[in-house]
Amino acid sequence: MGLYDASLGALLVGSWFNTMFYMLELYLAYTYFTTFKRDGIFIKAAVGFNVVMDTLGTANNCACIYLYTITHWGDLSYIINQNWAVPAYVILSGISAFTVQIFLVYRFWSLSKNWLVTPFLALCACSALAGAIANGITVTQNSAFADRRANIKTVIIWLVCSAATDILIALALVWKFQTTNTTFSQTKSLIQRLTYTAIQTGSVTTVIAVLCLILYLIDPEINITVGFGFCLGRIYSLTMLFNLNTRTRPRGVNDSSTGPNHSGHIHDNEYSLRQRTAQETGGISVHRTAIVRIDDQNYDYMDDAKNTHGDQKPPLAV
Repeated sequence: MGLYDASLGALLVGSWFNTMFYMLELYLAYTYFTTFKRDGIFIKAAVGFNVVMDTLGTANNCACIYLYTITHWGDLSYIINQNWAVPAYVILSGISAFTVQIFLVYRFWSLSKNWLVTPFLALCACSALAGAIANGITVTQNSAFADRRANIKTVIIWLVCSAATDILIALALVWKFQTTNTTFSQTKSLIQRLTYTAIQTGSVTTVIAVLCLILYLIDPEINITVGFGFCLGRIYSLTMLFNLNTRTRPRGVNDSSTGPNHSGHIHDNEYSLRQRTAQETGGISVHRTAIVRIDDQNYDYMDDAKNTHGDQKPPLAV
């Protein structure tokens, strides 16, 4: 391994992956804003806020690399210290993660209205954010790579709280879905898909956070953990956008208008025609469904799983 592979090389590779994730985030954010125009202001604000934070985070990561490899190249006294961009990336990543975690807590609350679990999950998310801010402060105070062991406590608080929050939110969502009783096979399939989504959402970010922590504890003086950490905020935002965009388009909305598409071209397994019969199960309305697909006219299965009222749509002629 070369002299700078584990230090500057790890930062450079991390910035490459960060940029790729950021471009994917921009694409998914564009898809979200152009498709789900009827979503509430809270969700739109969360997505927009994270796009701004991740734009700052990506610019910060690029600045970090530029300072080390261009502006101060050959200046050993600069290279052996963590520049201002390192604590900035920690804090920006913590903010992005906090926004996504609060979004998922909101999703749990909208389904369960649980006054005990929801505040606890929100408190865990706040603890992770506090840990990220504390770590950014300690990195500023102990900027030399040789002094990185002094930052271990705040690193542990940040990454452990973040990973624990992701796991707890996923478990809470899985618990809510699995305690929904229904005899309809279509609804069981819907609940199973929502369960898988909740597990995927929590597992990806948890694995990255734990991996960063393990690499840091193995050797605090190398930047491999920072290379992974550069991508952490973007991965959190991608999980939120994945949750939002894997919903199908709102009922009666297509890409070009707000009216329904009556093209009559039928595919299978996409559009749900809800019948009149519904069963209330703990705040989630489940419906017997017949599954067909009609071009550009779909339904939002997350909203379908949580809405308890609303007019039933008459079956279309097939």
